[in-house]
Amino acid sequence: MSPIHQLPFEGTLPDSFFQIVDPLYVALPYQPLEDAAAVRQLFRQELERNDIVLFTDHAQLRLAGIFPESGRTAYFGFWETVDDVALNEAAFAQLQQAARQRGYTHLQGPLNFSTYHPYRLRLGSAPSWQQFDREPVNPAYYPGLLEQLGFAPVLTFESRLIAPATVPAVYQDKAALLAAVRSLPYEFLPLTPETWPEHEAALFELVHQVFSANPAYQPIPESQFRQLYNAGYAARLCPHTSVLLREKAHGRLVALSLCHPNYAPLQLGSEPPDFQRDYPRLPRKTLLAKTIGVHPDFRNQQLMSYLGAYGMLAFRELYDEAIFCLMRSDNFSLHFTDGLPAETAHYALYELPLT
Repeated sequence: MSPIHQLPFEGTLPDSFFQIVDPLYVALPYQPLEDAAAVRQLFRQELERNDIVLFTDHAQLRLAGIFPESGRTAYFGFWETVDDVALNEAAFAQLQQAARQRGYTHLQGPLNFSTYHPYRLRLGSAPSWQQFDREPVNPAYYPGLLEQLGFAPVLTFESRLIAPATVPAVYQDKAALLAAVRSLPYEFLPLTPETWPEHEAALFELVHQVFSANPAYQPIPESQFRQLYNAGYAARLCPHTSVLLREKAHGRLVALSLCHPNYAPLQLGSEPPDFQRDYPRLPRKTLLAKTIGVHPDFRNQQLMSYLGAYGMLAFRELYDEAIFCLMRSDNFSLHFTDGLPAETAHYALYELPLT
């Protein structure tokens, strides 16, 4: 076994970071290539608020230890490895020691700095859809490796595929919601590349308010948010189902729903998806309900269900099926599809106590 090198990140990632190859893992055809330039930029940005240490043998394993300025939980991310318990025991032992020396009490991951970036593992075999856009995908042995190292799931998530045969039952079940959508004291503002800039600043604040109480949430600077979510990102959204909810009386944004087709079958690689260009080319129209949330001040008013109902208004004409993506297993949003036949994929974020 090659020795594990411990490399404090000081602004430069070694070339080997992008050359770790697992001979036992054949990537899915839809898996996008890692954007090395974007990853390097992200590491440099995050160095401003994290201590970062790389653990690698430069050939078969890479692991980033992330030590935030505040809090008592350390994180690991950018984990790529062969199916070798001893190799991972050596790397994680060094990571645990580094975390304990810095006073952290828990180690959690995989999480690439924040929940705005890739995190979690997919559990079990591949579902029928194989992979949707930006879904966590990993070799099947990853969860087992972590469990052998003493990690256990701390948060679990689900994605549910609603098949075409189930859609009529959804409409029947949600009929009252559908009838009430247009009479609510809220405006539905469709999100497009043209409308996104108008709401960008308010969107940043709304996203923070909606998700900041979630476990594992890490805030990011507004500049980083604008790099990730901007008019270019809005071009991928389905303009018929992606919407902001605004209070009519005071003009305050209270909820959002971001949905788009599953572009993965087009194998776009590094080319950004574009709804107008790519939707007609999709062999199967699958709607991804990706990010749906309500401001804490406006919860318990069925707004999550109304957002789902709004998306259904155009669903029958545009899509064959829908996947409700990456919902926390204890989250209220799961109730929209409760009782409906669905194919479910499972995911987890793992944690190891250090004391």
